[in-house]
Amino acid sequence: MPPGYGPPPDQDSPWIRTQRRSRPEATGWQPGVPASASYHPPGSGDETYPAGRYEHADPYDQYEDEDTGHRFVPGFGDRDDHQDWEYADDAGRRSGRSPRAPKGRPPKPPRRRRFRWLAPLFALLVVLIPVAIGGYYGFHLYMERYHPADYTGSGTGEVVVQVGSGDTPTSLGPKLVELGVVESARAFVLAAEHSSTPNGLVPGFYEMHEHMKASLAYALLLDPKNLVQITVTIPEGWRLSQIVAWLGKKSGIAASVYDQDLKNPASLHLPSFAKGNPEGFLFPATYEVLPHETALGVLTAMVQRFDQEANSLNLAAAARQAHLTEDQVIIMASLVQAEGGRISDYPKIARVIYNRLAQQIPLQLDSTVLYGLGKFGIIASNEDLNSSSPYNTYKVKGLTPGPIDSPGAAAIEAVLHPASGNWLYFVTVDPKTGLTKFTASEAQFEQYRAELEHNLGQG
Repeated sequence: MPPGYGPPPDQDSPWIRTQRRSRPEATGWQPGVPASASYHPPGSGDETYPAGRYEHADPYDQYEDEDTGHRFVPGFGDRDDHQDWEYADDAGRRSGRSPRAPKGRPPKPPRRRRFRWLAPLFALLVVLIPVAIGGYYGFHLYMERYHPADYTGSGTGEVVVQVGSGDTPTSLGPKLVELGVVESARAFVLAAEHSSTPNGLVPGFYEMHEHMKASLAYALLLDPKNLVQITVTIPEGWRLSQIVAWLGKKSGIAASVYDQDLKNPASLHLPSFAKGNPEGFLFPATYEVLPHETALGVLTAMVQRFDQEANSLNLAAAARQAHLTEDQVIIMASLVQAEGGRISDYPKIARVIYNRLAQQIPLQLDSTVLYGLGKFGIIASNEDLNSSSPYNTYKVKGLTPGPIDSPGAAAIEAVLHPASGNWLYFVTVDPKTGLTKFTASEAQFEQYRAELEHNLGQG
């Protein structure tokens, strides 16, 4: 007779002891009840079982699936069903609850778990996504390195580009991208590498175009015919700080380079009476910044231009005739330049300075106070007037320690040849037109000052 059919085996048989240890609820009878007690096999005609011993006419009906109607016999299901059964059984033991079904019905085997295919799919995605991302970036890097973005054609418009001393295609590429000359620095570097003269860059200023093909842009920089000159105009009366900032913006050489050269004034070949101070000795004029020019070359050219003007004015002899030293002439000229509104008033302003120096009256010039504080403006505040700067001519008598700007030839001439008059005060009452009024009366001066403040208040 096949296993699993016929009367229950002897309760003391090895098979029963094994089943009782592994899964006592799997049997169809109760432990401790003899197997011979009123048992009738299925189909014998007497299907009655003693109460409390067997609940089913067929001991295997307890494994029928109520959803499908199919019977499930332990040991004959598939591997997953058996594992699910054991999982439910073990879970019941761990939780402290009996895995048995309600009284009168054995536990129902859990349904086979669905969506088991999600786990391998998820694992596959975990592997494929990083590979895809890595491949994308790898392709992007490859294209960027060997096939970078590049314009087509020779470009349009005009752009002046400076090639500095020591510049290479690698250092110049980002500058060209910023100026809109080439589309990518890498394309420019590749163009240089494929050129027969990869290191043929020559310092200077070049006229280029926007949106140029990288190879054409590099070829243009190799042709000396494309070198251009830069014109820079320095206005009269500008301070050294203003001149350096303007040169850095217009000459194609960074302002920091000029600052570095100014730290070594001896290299500028300043006049001896400048006492190592370049303020006032960078002559205001229009300059041509030549190809291959350096910051030191530009500054030196400006000092040389000052020397030329001084020689044309015969500064040394004219200063002695005015009972001044050469440096005093330049200092006074810088004050006249800062205070004057109209060139025709320069000789009168110079006379006011002469008169106040002769009477040992403080010059009381707002321009000197503001210069000492590094400020710009027309009228110094009360707080400014209380500063301890040596350029505060409200507190300190005499001339300032040095020039406060770069005076032009007209201001120097005015100091050497002042107008005649007894004026002690002057006020540029209208900064827009440069109208300046002079007086020897302090009361009249206060009226002029009020007029200036009124005009400033109106914009």
